[in-house]
Amino acid sequence: MSAADKLGGYAGGFSGLDAAEIAANVTDDYRLLDKDGAVYGKNDLPGYIAELRKIGDRMDITDVVVEGGTAWCKWQVGDVVGAGLISFGEEGVTQEQLFYF
Repeated sequence: MSAADKLGGYAGGFSGLDAAEIAANVTDDYRLLDKDGAVYGKNDLPGYIAELRKIGDRMDITDVVVEGGTAWCKWQVGDVVGAGLISFGEEGVTQEQLFYF
């Protein structure tokens, strides 16, 4: 798979709040940097997604910008709105830093 395919699979996993699809498109050392300094790894995705499902059944992703191995997007789950800065490559997504509005 190409880096673009990995990024697309990652976004699709978050859109459907599907932890397995997200995990299939990240590296083993993947890190999700959430609010308040919380850091989640690949193995934490099922629990993380279960928490998101408490506030909505899907994530709407808009305003996507991709340049090289970096992507930026706006997202919304239920009433929670934020943005994500994503690093990715041929092996998959390596990191995402979340920001909340």
